[in-house]
Amino acid sequence: MRRIWVLPIAAALAGVLAGCGGDGGRNAPGSKTPIVVYSPHGIEIEGAVKEAFEAAHPDIELQIVDKPGADIYRTVSAEREQPRCDVWWGGSPADFRRAESEDLLAPYAPDWVKQLPAGAASPTGGWAAMWITPEVILYNDEKLKRDEVPDTWDGLLDERWKGRIVIREVRASATMRTIFGALVWREWKRTGKEEDGFAFLRKLEANTARYAADPNVLFKDLQGPGPIALTLWNMPDVYLQREQHGRPFACVAPKQTPVPVEPIALVKGGPAGEAAKKFYDFVTSPEQLVMHAKRFYRIPARDDIPKEKLPEWMREMKLEPLDLDWETFTGKQDAWIERWYREIKAAE
Repeated sequence: MRRIWVLPIAAALAGVLAGCGGDGGRNAPGSKTPIVVYSPHGIEIEGAVKEAFEAAHPDIELQIVDKPGADIYRTVSAEREQPRCDVWWGGSPADFRRAESEDLLAPYAPDWVKQLPAGAASPTGGWAAMWITPEVILYNDEKLKRDEVPDTWDGLLDERWKGRIVIREVRASATMRTIFGALVWREWKRTGKEEDGFAFLRKLEANTARYAADPNVLFKDLQGPGPIALTLWNMPDVYLQREQHGRPFACVAPKQTPVPVEPIALVKGGPAGEAAKKFYDFVTSPEQLVMHAKRFYRIPARDDIPKEKLPEWMREMKLEPLDLDWETFTGKQDAWIERWYREIKAAE
């Protein structure tokens, strides 16, 4: 059985907290330097990266704390006065922008950042994109044929999907916050009225059977014997669940789909100091990005990765991205999600 290296929060932070009143052994002779990473990426990729990183850096102990994407910003913010995290690896770009505006991130811009497309890195070095993550309609292909699945977000509002959609709890998920916020944005830009975006979400709510507390519950609902067959999710995880876990999942990338980036950043004042850059540089290296693509279906954001080294489906992928001003979106997303919860979800 492959060893799982992702640590519970308490264990992962034990070495850091032990430093109260001293260095906690951080600089003791023969001790390893701990680097604490907050990540929402899941145990498979986190475990593989930890194993490879520690093999390359035997003097470092990598402590990866797996947390829901939407929780990481709140945790980093709450720990402002005594940071416990060194590297923030993955989540919503809106959260990284917000964190940078609040002086929670340490500027760092390696040369490869120049190979990113426009908008995929902070102009002041606070964060940079590792991957792009297209948002999609995920479906159970044992319950539905491909030509039955909507190829637009509007198609989900058809009455035939009533009771057949399950959705991950929105406020806890960076993926769902991005999708729901983008659906409001799309209608707002089309008509000039935010209310039209919430009208869309009300219709989607009418077709939603239930909300799943975490991804495992979401996947069980989709595979269960009942009518639930669709959800809104991200493309890399669809491939991961299908290829590595044997789930009967496939996906459609709708027209006007949001294509957020997955950033990485150094946390300002992180206890590992300069050593944190070793993990940042390792996990963003071309060799690691190719491994992420082949084993975990993650799509590199930088354009200097040779295409022939990437999986065939990635080379042939066709997207029609939603034209989304991410900076403006960041300023509106929280208010939109809270309004959805207050006026639509809580009123169900």
